[in-house]
Amino acid sequence: MPNSANSDLSRLPDPWPNKHLSRTLCINNLDWHYQISTHPSPVARSILLIHGTGSSCHSWENILPILAQNYSVMAVDLPGHGYTTGALKEQLHIQEIAKELQALLLKLHLHTPNVIIGHSAGTNCALALALLDQINQPELMIGLNPSLISPPSLYNFFIGPLINPIFTSTMMAHFLANSIPITGMIDKLLNSTNSDLTASQRLQYKTLFKQTNHIHGSMNFMAASNIPELLSASTNLKGLMTFLVAENDPWVPQTSLQPIIQNYFPKATVIVKPGGHLFHEANPKETLQIIQSAIQQLPSKPVKEYA
Repeated sequence: MPNSANSDLSRLPDPWPNKHLSRTLCINNLDWHYQISTHPSPVARSILLIHGTGSSCHSWENILPILAQNYSVMAVDLPGHGYTTGALKEQLHIQEIAKELQALLLKLHLHTPNVIIGHSAGTNCALALALLDQINQPELMIGLNPSLISPPSLYNFFIGPLINPIFTSTMMAHFLANSIPITGMIDKLLNSTNSDLTASQRLQYKTLFKQTNHIHGSMNFMAASNIPELLSASTNLKGLMTFLVAENDPWVPQTSLQPIIQNYFPKATVIVKPGGHLFHEANPKETLQIIQSAIQQLPSKPVKEYA
């Protein structure tokens, strides 16, 4: 997993988590922001980290550097999120995002990662990405509080009114970018996840939601999800799977999520922990233990050596 040449990072705030690992790369209309750390060992496994809706690379602030001690690790800002800019509305569907992400990996001369870890809707993107190549699939996929169910009532209360054609417009996103800091909506959203975030972590989300690009992308991404279709297709995936289910997650409730996992991924390892929707941010050490334990179930050497 080679590092690409460093490029213009002027659009990133300073400081920003793991900014020293940040890179940007233009592919057609998309100007990607991603973070990458390459392990010196040519046989070190590669890991791709995919954040959830409304988040960015910053979500892996305390996880990426630790994983990088033993693996080659890459995290991306998905189209319409964080500091990846230029996404068209039709590119914000999960299947289209997966295709764009695959194009980025190929442009960087990367193959399918050995391990893909997704949080929330990032798990959905991970599944869609893995489905694009039936031959070279990841050895392991890890879903952290995966959004494999329809949006809950809290989602409908906070975000639902915003995902109709009027509110998903760029004009409305620009309006919200200016008004959200005043209304305290981000604090309310973060409180609703039942996650104990630090003041610094909350500030990172507030910084993101000052951007029209981020709001527009987040709203349209959520509006364009077809979960049942994705779940049906994902039964064909061959790699190992591990899912973290947080007991106190009101966004992806345990009682609704576990039957879905049992139905579509009956061989998956399911780990239940007390915590909220942003468990991996509030509890990075426990999350790393879960990741390391899952990777240890794999053969001692990767199935393939990825460039």
